[in-house]
Amino acid sequence: MRIIRKRPDGYHDIETVFYPIHLSDEIEISEGERVEFYSNVALHNDKKDGTESNLCLRALRSFCERTGINAEVKIRLQKNIPLGSGLGGGSSDAAAMLKGLQEIYGDPLSPIEMLDIARLLGSDVAFFLNGSPSYATGRGDVIEPLRYSIRQHILTLTPDISVSTAFAYSVVTPTGLPAKSLREALRELDDSYSRYNGVIINDFEGVIVDSFPVIGRIKSELENLGASYVSMSGSGSSIYGFFSTEDEAANARDIIGAKYKLRAGDITPPAA
Repeated sequence: MRIIRKRPDGYHDIETVFYPIHLSDEIEISEGERVEFYSNVALHNDKKDGTESNLCLRALRSFCERTGINAEVKIRLQKNIPLGSGLGGGSSDAAAMLKGLQEIYGDPLSPIEMLDIARLLGSDVAFFLNGSPSYATGRGDVIEPLRYSIRQHILTLTPDISVSTAFAYSVVTPTGLPAKSLREALRELDDSYSRYNGVIINDFEGVIVDSFPVIGRIKSELENLGASYVSMSGSGSSIYGFFSTEDEAANARDIIGAKYKLRAGDITPPAA
């Protein structure tokens, strides 16, 4: 994940690749007599400038405003993706909410309208409307399909730390426009994953590890346990590593889980 520059609007221009993993939340939407929201974790819905912080309810409000439909629905959200983990959990929930409402109310929004709402909800919500490997620029909301697959098992570990995206952006130093795009670098490296190290870099990682050293320790553990490539996901706190076999990935998860408290430990199988 490359942080290129800070924009006049306060956001940052970035360059990144979004890649789907096995870990996911579960959301159930059904018609009801009024809007009801339930979750297995406490999700605060503080309002700032009249805007909900709960992305599911923001997606519902945006859908109703755009379509004119008074959507009275019951929402049940099972959170499996830890909060503050750098895995896009809230954004994926917002996208799932929009897609579920589309299904219930007969697709009143065009794909362009869906994309427009997604970009307003959050920089990476647009990716989750499709969920296939993607190359992203701008604020992370300019999404292009990417022919890219990881042919090893991806072990994703989330320690007992929550990292605020706002905090991460406040301490990171933009690195400028690279000589070679991330898409070009991945194309050249192909599946030589050990060559990713030192080339495919997350610009957030250094400053976040300085603030949360356990992330760096877990990264070192993954490297010592045989991962061909290790990096932090997004603004943290999750770390992922590529392993040749599921047994190696599971062994690494068990060893690290015995040393550190983990909120999630997921293994995504190789792409077909």
